[in-house]
Amino acid sequence: MHWMNRFASAVAIAVVAAALAPDAKAQPLTIYEIQYTDDPNGTAPYDGLVVDCAGGICVAKFPGYRPRLIVQDPNDPDEWGAIQVKDWISPFDMFNEVQVGDWVEFTNMLVEDFRGTTMLHRQTAYDPGHTIVSQDNPLPPVLMVSVADIPAPLYDPNDDGWYVENHAAEKYESMRLLVRDVTVTAMNLGKAVDNYNLQSAEGANCWASDYMNEEVEPSDYHRFVTVGQHFCGVSGVFEQYTRLSYGWDYYQLLTLTSADLAICGDVDHDGDVDLADLAQLLGSYGMTSGACFEDGDQDYDGDVDLADLAELLGAYGFALP
Repeated sequence: MHWMNRFASAVAIAVVAAALAPDAKAQPLTIYEIQYTDDPNGTAPYDGLVVDCAGGICVAKFPGYRPRLIVQDPNDPDEWGAIQVKDWISPFDMFNEVQVGDWVEFTNMLVEDFRGTTMLHRQTAYDPGHTIVSQDNPLPPVLMVSVADIPAPLYDPNDDGWYVENHAAEKYESMRLLVRDVTVTAMNLGKAVDNYNLQSAEGANCWASDYMNEEVEPSDYHRFVTVGQHFCGVSGVFEQYTRLSYGWDYYQLLTLTSADLAICGDVDHDGDVDLADLAQLLGSYGMTSGACFEDGDQDYDGDVDLADLAELLGAYGFALP
């Protein structure tokens, strides 16, 4: 029985030590841990809970009715790596203080699945906080995906609604994505009639919208977007919009600036192809970037080289020797 006495004594000592020890605070969750889910409907496991988040780099700000930040962890560049952060506390100090390029951490934030998108929600009731850890960080590169990876919703004539076939694209939620070589084939789609369809050369489709674009009026399209317009690439923040009671469930690629809508050869993003683009392309030799089309990547191969120059010169009727 001596071993039982020793065991009881050890347990008693552990209990007393735990009672006297300072409160242990759990490690903050990463964005990946908050976002990751194996739920077939895409619901976040922490939905409805108040958490601390290790955060990441602010890659975009959207003022809107309720301001929000787009924050991405560069340590998870391929999936489950970004989250939107809503500021509901006027005068919106957090939104105003945090700038693009800041690494920001969060405390006491409500996790909320809002119309299909997981967000961190700043509310007074939970005494939220944020800390800018560092500034002027390079932004994580835009992730290139195929149009088939983020497919457009399917129409159900029996319910007169649009539905996501599956939620395999959930892992890209709130991340900045890039699709290449696409054409606008339809407009006036979605709940707010502000979505348009992008079709790849292979016939795959995805939806995009410009409501987050700083150069577009609310409920409008960017001036580059017309049926039949071909883009070398379209990039933006990937978001879900769900209102099942009204028959809406779709993912959309949200452009942020004119540079996210890359017309082939329009190196300076002014909406046409002219000698100014040629001059800028000539200054791009030897450079590569994550979203290379904006530096003149005419042939979609991920770099800027003589092949791209040949493509652009061809638009003027010239050919390289």
